[in-house]
Amino acid sequence: KPSRPSPSHTPKVLKQREDDAVLNTPPQGKKVEDSYLTPESPQKDISRGSGKNESSSEDSQFYDAFDYPPAPSTKSKLGQKNSIGMERGSSSQDEGGNNKDAVVQLVQVLRYSQSDWKKMKQELELNFQASLLNKEREWSLMLGERDKKILSLEDANAKLKHTNDEMRMIVADFEKTISQLQAEKDKTKTDSKEMIQTLESERDQAVEDLQSVESAFSDLHRRYEKSKSIIEGFKRNEEQLKQCVEDLQGKLKKAEGKLQAIRSQAEEKLDKANEDIEKIKKSTKQDIIRLEAALKKAELRTSNLEESLQRKEKENQELTAICDELISKVGS
Repeated sequence: KPSRPSPSHTPKVLKQREDDAVLNTPPQGKKVEDSYLTPESPQKDISRGSGKNESSSEDSQFYDAFDYPPAPSTKSKLGQKNSIGMERGSSSQDEGGNNKDAVVQLVQVLRYSQSDWKKMKQELELNFQASLLNKEREWSLMLGERDKKILSLEDANAKLKHTNDEMRMIVADFEKTISQLQAEKDKTKTDSKEMIQTLESERDQAVEDLQSVESAFSDLHRRYEKSKSIIEGFKRNEEQLKQCVEDLQGKLKKAEGKLQAIRSQAEEKLDKANEDIEKIKKSTKQDIIRLEAALKKAELRTSNLEESLQRKEKENQELTAICDELISKVGS
């Protein structure tokens, strides 16, 4: 976590210090004698009449407030001027006798130098930049986790879709197999009907042959034996065909039962998969909405921080301009 700025570096304290700097700056355009002597002093005109020779020494008493403490020469000159002011105040008390309560006003200096002010400004900027970077890092981590979660949900959704497609392919294969069995069944029925018709025609032919045998005994015996063998063969074939039909019907029933079971199982799995997909969609939608709200909140907070930073920079520029103006006025 970024280090919090000390109470002495807060904007409120800095504003108070700036006000103190403005209040503690010596007034421009006045001589030091005027700040040490009251307006009621009768010797004010005399002190001003000391001539233009003292103007250079008086101007040298105005030093930069950020260079506190002043140089020894400045201190000595200020001490000399203070002693002169005190002597003139005492002489005015001795001569006038009415200004015994003269007020001596001392010019206060700033408690912080310009380097201290720049250092505090840099510390504030560094603390703010550190907090802003930490917030950006936290939100980037949160967004990364959200993207990972969305990717995992998309992978799960893709797997479910793949499973669903496989189940559909299996069901399609089963339907294809059933259609093939149905086609074979229809073909078998058609073949059986054709064979039955053929057998019926052959039977009729055998009956006709049997009737024709009555006309000729020799032909009857021969034809009878032939017809008997043919009929026995037809019976065997008929029994085999009946057995084959029964077997095919049993297989068809079993296949239909298996198909029904597989179809019901596939439908259950499809329903369950659809329910899981709906649940995943709902949870994903809720997570996306929550993360979007958090993102909007973070963007709003970031915009507020940027506005606050711009406002602070503008205030710092204004304060710097005021300080430069005061320094230029004091230096002049």
